[in-house]
Amino acid sequence: MARNGFFTGLDIGTSSIKVLVAEHVNGEMNVIGVSNAKSAGVKDGIIVDIEAASNAIKNAISQAEEKAGISINLVNVGLPANLLQIEATQGMIPVTSDSKEITDADVENVVKSALTKSMTPDREVITFIPEEFTVDGFQGIRDPRGMMGIRLEMRGLLYTGPRTVLHNLRKTVERAGLQVENIIISPLAMIKSVLNEGEREFGATVIDLGGGQTTVASVRNQELQFTNIYQEGGDYVTKDISKVLKTSQKLAEGLKFNYGEAYVPAVGDEVFHVEVIGEIEPVQVTEKYLAEIISARIKHIFDQIKQNLERRHLLDLPGGIVIIGGGAILPGIEELAQEQFGVNVKLYVPNQIGIRNPAFAHVISLSEYAGNLTDVDIIAQAAVHGDQRLRQQPVQFDRPVQQPTPAPQPVPTYVQDQIEPAINVEAEQPVDEQHGQEKTTFTDRMKNLIGTMFD
Repeated sequence: MARNGFFTGLDIGTSSIKVLVAEHVNGEMNVIGVSNAKSAGVKDGIIVDIEAASNAIKNAISQAEEKAGISINLVNVGLPANLLQIEATQGMIPVTSDSKEITDADVENVVKSALTKSMTPDREVITFIPEEFTVDGFQGIRDPRGMMGIRLEMRGLLYTGPRTVLHNLRKTVERAGLQVENIIISPLAMIKSVLNEGEREFGATVIDLGGGQTTVASVRNQELQFTNIYQEGGDYVTKDISKVLKTSQKLAEGLKFNYGEAYVPAVGDEVFHVEVIGEIEPVQVTEKYLAEIISARIKHIFDQIKQNLERRHLLDLPGGIVIIGGGAILPGIEELAQEQFGVNVKLYVPNQIGIRNPAFAHVISLSEYAGNLTDVDIIAQAAVHGDQRLRQQPVQFDRPVQQPTPAPQPVPTYVQDQIEPAINVEAEQPVDEQHGQEKTTFTDRMKNLIGTMFD
């Protein structure tokens, strides 16, 4: 069940940083503030300059705060799928409470039992997604809390990533004066938000054409099957235009958005003028020539994606391919993808008022994903991030039940230590009195005996 409240998504991209504030009320999401600021300190989706990136985040956050009219403290940050590893795992614990009723603590403990996987020091658990619970052999349970049972089992998916990447991400957000509410794996959020229930069940692929990189995520049977990042995106198209036409990148970016077309057959022979370096007069360039430059780069990206999907037999998924991202704004991108992949392709455009743009699909998905986290998901995250040692060593599952303590055994608390001497004195007092009484009785007898002899 979706939670009510305000949830802020933070998308730290290579070319831009997007912030979106949404209010969730009774399962409905209303966007109340959004910003799009120029990025800095980020390369290939990874933070390489913490100070520069934190300043860029501050700028984006302040813009979003001004539009939303609220102060932003908590953010849900998207994590790119760089070097992401997915591993199926399971756990099992006995239910030790007297009532045998499963509680939040039991759910947390069974998650901890699944985190005992050996892991290299350079990797860290990002998140854990519970798939299903089993109570005394009864399977398919989504939330076991409140049920009665003796044995609680669980299976789920463990997502791990490079420790350095996660540290830099947290450090950057904290330096921007914010607190990380959730670190959300971007492909997981995308497939949840962009695809419908049927597409996630029967299978589909989402392609996020970003500025510095392209992210691909394939889902089937409600589970993420494949994800990968290609270090090419819309910025590379701009660079190609700049190099071929010998013009500045700023002008190349303008040409891409004003005259650009991804599908060459749909372009005519209209002419526009370009300021070329080394030339006094502007040079005439046809829209078809510009389209050929653009399509060459995008075809190269699509070819790499196609090879990976074919290798894993994911190209023939019934849901086809869904395209999002800033690069998807280019006209003709659907037609080009249809031609390259040979499957059904559609462009996803968010339906929220004011942000009907594929470039905002990712940041919307972060806020939506955070708002739709269930209580079980939150408990699982608490088990993962509550103790850093859980990621590296086995976990003991002793229930917090106090054992009865023998009476003479002192309790190691400050209050008890003060009371303890008084108790010991009282316990020893009868022994001292007894010795005193014995000594007095012996002396009196001797006196009486000596007195009798002289009498």
